[in-house]
Amino acid sequence: MRTWFTRSKSWLVYMSGGSVLALEACDPAVRETVLGGVGSAATSLAGSFIQAFIQSLVTEPEVPTTVQVILDQFQMIVA
Repeated sequence: MRTWFTRSKSWLVYMSGGSVLALEACDPAVRETVLGGVGSAATSLAGSFIQAFIQSLVTEPEVPTTVQVILDQFQMIVA
């Protein structure tokens, strides 16, 4: 488990570093578009997780169930 975590962490560092270097050589307009899209995607993803967490904490009020008693059948059984 420890090696998997270390490997994935180093993979993430290499990928983000490579992305930054690749974006450094791009046109500034393209770079701003990509970074803006990544930023808005990360913001909406985090917002979705927070909203789902809050909705999981909210409990719906319990609605009492109605039980119908058939008195005729009960009287026939008892009699």
